Amino acid sequence: MNENEKVIQEQQETEQQTAQQTEQQQEQEQQVDMKTYLELVEKVSKLEQKLSDEAEKAKKIAEKEQELFQKQVHLTLKENGLEKFSDIVKVNDENELADVVKKLQNIVNEIRIESGYVPSDHVKTDEYSVYEKKKDVAGMISAKLSKLFQ
Repeated sequence: MNENEKVIQEQQETEQQTAQQTEQQQEQEQQVDMKTYLELVEKVSKLEQKLSDEAEKAKKIAEKEQELFQKQVHLTLKENGLEKFSDIVKVNDENELADVVKKLQNIVNEIRIESGYVPSDHVKTDEYSVYEKKKDVAGMISAKLSKLFQ
């Protein structure tokens, strides 16, 4: 039994060594995995920071573009004599702006025509006009000649 005990003991030692080796390998793998994990976490945090910076830059650019377009709208309205409508006009692109400017110009022109001076009750009441309506040539001539001698 001594030999059997020795063999059993050697097997147990071998098994223990194998178990210790596997534990060491697992610990090394865990250490490597932990290092890799930490590196990846650091990279992810850097990328998230860059992404947030880029999103902020994109937002600022969009704001600047919108501000520039509003200035363009105001300038276009001013060029067409419609700057009083700048608070009312809300457009999103240049085509829409051109359509709105055309419509406003038509409306303004119609208002100018309608509100312009149209003499309706002002009628010529001089002597010549009276003879002209009656188609009296002799009266028209006498009216003209009478003005010459006044």
